This record gives sequence, C-alpha cells and structure tokens, in this order.
Amino acid sequence: MLVIGATGGTGQEVIRQALARGRQVTALIRRDTDRAALPGRVRAVVGDVLDPGSLSTALAGQDVVVSALGVRRGQPAGSVRSAGTATLVAAMTAAGVRRLVAVSSVGVGSSAAAQTRPARLLWPRLAGPDRLPEASRAEDSITASALDWTIIRAPRLVDGPVSGRLAVGETLRLPLRAQLRRSDLARALLDSAEDEGSIGRRTSAITRAGA
Repeated sequence: MLVIGATGGTGQEVIRQALARGRQVTALIRRDTDRAALPGRVRAVVGDVLDPGSLSTALAGQDVVVSALGVRRGQPAGSVRSAGTATLVAAMTAAGVRRLVAVSSVGVGSSAAAQTRPARLLWPRLAGPDRLPEASRAEDSITASALDWTIIRAPRLVDGPVSGRLAVGETLRLPLRAQLRRSDLARALLDSAEDEGSIGRRTSAITRAGA
C-alpha cells in the first residue's frame, strides 16, 4: 500500500492502522528528515507528488494507493491537491496500479445536497473559498480515469481515537457542525480499500456525536 500525504494527521493514522492490519506500507515523503515521523517498518520514498519519476518509484510493487493529499487548514489552498492528484492518476495508470482511495471534502458535488441549509451557506467560507473548487478539480481527475477509485468526502477533521461512531454513506445528513476524527477517516479509507463494493462510489463520512 502506498500512502500519499503520509506525514499529515490523516496519513499518519492510515499508516498506523494499516500496519496493525498487517499491511506492508510505503510512504511518499517530501524530505529525508520526514522519515523520523514514520514507523520503522514503513518503506519511505523521498519525492514529490508533482514529479512522475518520484511516483513511479513509489508505485513499484503496490496494489493500492491511499491519498490523503491536501493542505492544512489555515494555509492557502494552492493547486497541489488538484495537480498532484492529476499526476498521481497518470502515474498509476502508467504503472498499472488500479486501486485508489482518496480523501475529498464535504461540499463537493452531490454532498452539497446532503448539507443542511446553514452548512451550504457557511461551509464554503469556513473551509476557505478556494478549497472546495480545488477538491472538485481533484475529484474530476479521479473520476475521469479508468482506475478503480473510491472517494470519501470529509467535513471538519479533528483528533481523537477511533470512536466506534463512524458513519459512511452517500446521503448522510451533513450539518454545519459535522466533524470526523482522523482516526475514523483512516478506518473508512482502509475499509474501502478492502471492499470492492466501494469502487466507483463517492461517499461522505462523519463521526456521529456521542450519546
């Protein structure tokens, strides 16, 4: 399994849980010093998601890619998510690696219709005015491909252990206060990677509020 965005909060959770499931994990990292953030059992490839050569090296021997590519909240949206995803899709196609599970954002595509009215009005402003279009462009690169893809759209991400209250679906009600633990998102990504029934689906995921 290749993890993109491996040193971010979600990527680190994906790696931790994937290792616990007995998976062999490769991580694409930007700098050699990023190795310190990874468990010793992880194969690290230093490179850039915008560089096809880096991706070709990282993709060697992989059967699935989990992409948690994105920028941290408060940072400019830029174009790394969309350009990096397009480069990743092309590299996977060239390498013959078909399975991709990727993180996107609530508010993109059909998930907007599942948001409550306050969420539809305010979420684009809270997420950042450029983030939803950037996530949408990334989704377009994935869905236009011939890969076996799954997209999971996330609301506000928070820290915390696996909750046992993960909900994943295409018609979940998505209020403005909806949130998702990174650990729950990692579980959803890994579950999807192991579920052929999730291929071609764009779902949303939330951590339901506790009783």
